[in-house]
Amino acid sequence: MTATVPVIDLQTASAEDLVNALIAASCVFVVGHGIPTAEREAVVRTGDQFFALPRDEKQKVIWPGDGPWYGWQPVNESGPKADLHERFEVRLAAGQSQLDDAAWATSFPLWPQHPPGFSQAWTRLYASMHSLSSRLTRMIAQGLKLPESDLPAWTLRQHSNLVLNHFHAQTGAPPSGRLRAHAHTDIGGITLLWADDAPGGLEAAIGPEQAWVPVRLRDDAYLLQAGDLVHLWSGGRIPANLHRVVNPPPQATPQARRSLVFFHHPNPETWVAPTDGAAQSGISAAEHILARQRTDYAMTESR
Repeated sequence: MTATVPVIDLQTASAEDLVNALIAASCVFVVGHGIPTAEREAVVRTGDQFFALPRDEKQKVIWPGDGPWYGWQPVNESGPKADLHERFEVRLAAGQSQLDDAAWATSFPLWPQHPPGFSQAWTRLYASMHSLSSRLTRMIAQGLKLPESDLPAWTLRQHSNLVLNHFHAQTGAPPSGRLRAHAHTDIGGITLLWADDAPGGLEAAIGPEQAWVPVRLRDDAYLLQAGDLVHLWSGGRIPANLHRVVNPPPQATPQARRSLVFFHHPNPETWVAPTDGAAQSGISAAEHILARQRTDYAMTESR
C-alpha cells in the first residue's frame, strides 16, 4: 500500500489548501519551493565525506551532552535499542532576531575542519530552508486565522536545526526491536524532509486508522510534516505526523541511506498555546524540546 500524501504547489496553492491538506494527512509534499537542487546536493555531498572520516576525527565535533542537540551524534551507540544511524546537526543560536549568514556561521561552535566547504554549503542551505519554513508557517497561521502577533516567534526569532542522517548499510539482520528510526512525532513546529530512494525508508501513520504505509519521497519535493508544537498551536486541528524509518530487506549489496531534515521550531522562549483562551494548556517551547530529548534518549537505553 502506498501512502496518499497530498501535493502542495507553492506557485498556486492558497493558505487554506495547505492547512486542509495537513488536517487530512498531517504531512504534504511541497513543490514549487524555489530551493536550488545544487544547494541540497552540496550538503549531502559534504555530509557523506564527513561521515566517511575516521571516528576520532568526527569525535572532535561530537554533541557535548547537554542542551539542545547539535554537532555529530553517533545515535546508534547510545543504547541497546538505539536507532541505527548517525547524524550531523547544525542549529541557529537561540533568540537570534535576524538571520545573518556570516555571523551565524562564525558563531556555530562545532563546524568540522574537513571536508573543505562544509560550513559554506550548510549555511547556504540553512538560510534557504529558514525562508521556506517561515513562509509555510505564515501560510499555516493565515489558513487557521491565528494571531499575527504570534508570527515573529516562529519566523524572525525561530530556532531550527538542519540535520543530515546517515543510516548505515546493514550487512546482516539488526537485533530485534531496532529500527533505523523508531516511531515518533517531531518535537517542534514543522519539519521539511528529503531522502534518497535507497531501500529501508520512511513510513507514516496517515488517516483515521493510522495504519503504517510507506512514503516514497519525491526528488523535486520536500515532505512537510506537522510536529508537536504546530499541533498544539493549531488547537489540535492539525495532527502531529507519526512516522518511522524501517530497516531494508536483505540486499545482495547493502546500501546506506541518507535523509536531509530541517526541524523548524519557534523561539525557545515562546509559550505555545492553542488560541482558545486555554493558555494553561500550553507549554514552553524550550521545556518541551528538552523534555522530549530526555525522553527519547531514555527510550534508547531501556526499550
